[in-house]
Amino acid sequence: MMKKFFVAASVALLAFAGCNRGGGSKEAGSLDSTFHRAPSSQVAYVNIDSLVNAYDLYFDLRTEYEKKVKKMDDDLTAKGRNLEKQVLDYQDKAQKGLMTRSQMAETEQKLQQQQESFMRQRETAMRDLAEEEQVLMARIQHNIDEFLKEFNADYRYGMILSTAGGSTVLHADPQLDITSIVLKELNERYIAERAKTKKQPAGGNAQ
Repeated sequence: MMKKFFVAASVALLAFAGCNRGGGSKEAGSLDSTFHRAPSSQVAYVNIDSLVNAYDLYFDLRTEYEKKVKKMDDDLTAKGRNLEKQVLDYQDKAQKGLMTRSQMAETEQKLQQQQESFMRQRETAMRDLAEEEQVLMARIQHNIDEFLKEFNADYRYGMILSTAGGSTVLHADPQLDITSIVLKELNERYIAERAKTKKQPAGGNAQ
């Protein structure tokens, strides 16, 4: 009834123009703060599909999301079957002449109202899940974007590209692939944050 969870992850191109920390001419101290080197010509890329699918935060959020999808699907399936049962029961009684015309009219109106309510609930559930999926992916993208800004704060790479299905990057040197490096540090950071969050409720001074 509810469509199966599927996330097609995509993160926009991240470009970083570099500037030197300071270095070069020592003729005037005032020049140190204004001296800039040429942007780095080194380029790296991240396979965004591989990164997201192996990111622990994505796995945890996806697992939680799929549980919610299943619960809503089970609830709607149960309500749908119950409504179907009531319709069949009404049809059986009507065919056997066990209901008066007024009873039939009243039952039909009641069943129609229940069906309309069921359809509204289904539409609301699907809309809520779609919105939650968007928030989930926005959170993943935000975390990756912010991490890469910090990761490349020294502008060691003049540009970091994202590759995925449908990417404009058709071929690249595997040595420029920093996916595993980024993934390792992202997961280490998330695992540390998750452990810290779990400890806090038990006591504010837990270390």
